[in-house]
Amino acid sequence: MLVAVTVPSWVKQHNHPIEDIHELPEKFIQQIRENLQDKKPPQPLISIGIIAYNEQKRILSCVSSLACQKSKYPIEIIIANNNSTDHTQELLDQVGVISVFQDKQGAGFARQAIMDIAKGTYLLNGDADTLYPPTWADEMVRHLEKKGISGVYSMDNYLPDGKRGRFGLMFFELFRDISQYLKSFNRPELSVGGSSFGFRLKEGKEIGWHTGIKRGEDGAMAFSLKKFGKLKFVNTMKARVWATTRSLENHGNLFTIILQRITKEASRLREYFSKEKKGYADREDNLIN
Repeated sequence: MLVAVTVPSWVKQHNHPIEDIHELPEKFIQQIRENLQDKKPPQPLISIGIIAYNEQKRILSCVSSLACQKSKYPIEIIIANNNSTDHTQELLDQVGVISVFQDKQGAGFARQAIMDIAKGTYLLNGDADTLYPPTWADEMVRHLEKKGISGVYSMDNYLPDGKRGRFGLMFFELFRDISQYLKSFNRPELSVGGSSFGFRLKEGKEIGWHTGIKRGEDGAMAFSLKKFGKLKFVNTMKARVWATTRSLENHGNLFTIILQRITKEASRLREYFSKEKKGYADREDNLIN
């Protein structure tokens, strides 16, 4: 399993949460603008789609990291503003990144809005509170280009916050990664997350994103993609992304979170050894009315 004890230097380069948009460093804005100049090609091979809802604090850090992708392929970056009520759109306009506004609330709707205008052969999907290494796009596509692979996904590391340090977060990631690795053999769709997930645009359009649920649109797409080929767990540092600890909020301290994870995965051990063929039923409390 991959273990990152410290936060890499490339993360520190982009990790600049914005507390007050009226005090934005012009140098930071200008640098993002310049780095985005070659991310609007007329015929991209890779489309990167990021969904954002009220992400004024993190969106520029995310875009900054994506603008620095070192790729041998032409890349376009598209941000879906999912009906934000803060300054997210204003910030996107300031740096000049391609954006689409989706007023229908829900991750599935936002991802579909991106897919409708994307022009690449491959679509890589991500989240606005996540930072991406400069090798991410090429590493993901390198596996997608292989015969028999219909989708690729990777895991995230967590950025330390005021409550959780890097050392403790590392242990949580270790337990999580072991379970994700075991599931990758028979039920990889249960490991796919929206922060780092890619597939061929043509096949994704044939399926379409599940827009009727609040969460899990990524897993639903992953399961459907299996009819075209296998899902590949890209377990390398080149594809490893860094996210905020937002998904860990309201779950207690790290010891409690790790214990909850172990308990949850122990109750699902049978899933490691069997494939799901019919699909997964939508829970009523997860439906969008």
